[in-house]
Amino acid sequence: MAEWKDLGNKDKNLTLAGLGKARDLGESAKLNLNNVSEEENKKRIYVEIAKRFVEENPTPPEGYVELYAQLREVESRIEANNARLNQLKDEG
Repeated sequence: MAEWKDLGNKDKNLTLAGLGKARDLGESAKLNLNNVSEEENKKRIYVEIAKRFVEENPTPPEGYVELYAQLREVESRIEANNARLNQLKDEG
């Protein structure tokens, strides 16, 4: 009879351990989601800093020439895409 009681206690202990682990996993998931959100906020802030920097420094400072060139290339491709989109709208 004592063996059955021991099995019941072991079952109960395993269940409680499982619940504790599930709670920890839930908290971990929530913290990971919060970190993802904060990383997105950080990226948004960096983008705003970069926009202001480029606006305030239209001529690339030393060390930024290549990045400014890449930015101009991207802006040029966006303009070409927008022109084509407008052309397609006019044709449609």
